[in-house]
Amino acid sequence: MQFTRTFIPAIIILTTIIALITYKKYRHTPNRYFLYLLLATIITELIGSFIVYCYYYPQSGTTIFAKSIFPDRLFERNSWIYNIFRILTFYFYLFFFKELVKRKKHQTIIYLLFIVYSFLVVLDLWLNKTDFFTRNLMIIRISGTIAILIATILYFTEVFNSNKILKIYKELSFWLVAGSLFYYLLTIPIMMFTKIFYNYQGIYLSILLFSNFILYGSFITGFIINAREIKHG
Repeated sequence: MQFTRTFIPAIIILTTIIALITYKKYRHTPNRYFLYLLLATIITELIGSFIVYCYYYPQSGTTIFAKSIFPDRLFERNSWIYNIFRILTFYFYLFFFKELVKRKKHQTIIYLLFIVYSFLVVLDLWLNKTDFFTRNLMIIRISGTIAILIATILYFTEVFNSNKILKIYKELSFWLVAGSLFYYLLTIPIMMFTKIFYNYQGIYLSILLFSNFILYGSFITGFIINAREIKHG
């Protein structure tokens, strides 16, 4: 458990540093938005960790000060900050794919995904409003993942019908898309069946670690390959 709490923030920070160092190599492409996503991820993790700190140290001066400014309910659990982050993250991906794909038909499909996803977000928030502060909202997570899957298919359809397919592994967008898709498809089961995995913490943590390693490992690989290719080019 302690290793998980250390490893995931560490690899997020490492990925963000590499993204910052290589930023000028992709700043004029839709891939630049991933740097903003990484920075938002760090901010979310900091807020989530701060809430955990306040939970375990309710009498500390920092906790007392924070609770004098914000409602106590925000400090009971940190699920709400991750729910907000997840909603915005899936919107980010839809926007990213809309910028990435070139065909008008594909862009129209992504607009439709945006509308459907928005409806399901509202529906989930309405049906599970009492759970917003206590657990993951699964309709949002599942619908967002399906939207990413569909958008990924559209992206690869364009790639496979272009000359990019010959050097797809050199495309930063390929690593960003592949890593993200793998992460969400792999983590949905452990999020849906949290109660079952509660008795198998080893399996739960292993899947969580592996999925994060693939996600951020793919990001790092993409940033480095992209920077080297542009430099050599």
